[in-house]
Amino acid sequence: MMKPFIWGSLISSILLSACSSSEQQKNQIDPQKYKVPDAARLQQRFETLNQQLSQDYQAFKKSNNIAFSDQSLLDVNQLQTLKLHAVSSTSLKPVKQAYCRMMNGYFAEMYHLGHQNLNIIEQVKLPDAQGENLSKSFADADQFYDFILNRYTSYRQAQEIMGFGCNLKAALN
Repeated sequence: MMKPFIWGSLISSILLSACSSSEQQKNQIDPQKYKVPDAARLQQRFETLNQQLSQDYQAFKKSNNIAFSDQSLLDVNQLQTLKLHAVSSTSLKPVKQAYCRMMNGYFAEMYHLGHQNLNIIEQVKLPDAQGENLSKSFADADQFYDFILNRYTSYRQAQEIMGFGCNLKAALN
């Protein structure tokens, strides 16, 4: 009677440790993917990232048009308007989860790009970030989280409108 329990426990612990080690590997980033030689290239990378968000957001709105009351374009240079483009609270959970993946992915890329270039981030012009200490905001995940939710965007309000939390903090780590 004890042998099946021991074997079951052993197999479970092996599976759990395998899952947790692959989870850790998944969250590791390659700093060289984000390092750039100068501020002009960093500015260009941020602009490219914003263009990608604009395209992804519009495609998401088209494919999930019932989840949005407004089909206008998201102005990625004015992320304080993000709450105006929020997913409806009556939308299905998979739509809300897809929205979170898209937005958290964007913010994680933004964070890694700035964090890996702290020495030149102050030379970059981010829309609506005048007067911000960008090197402090990109210094670590907690500072960036605060920057995104409380000063740079209305992402917090968008999550409140849809009635679903996106767990940006986990996406940044």
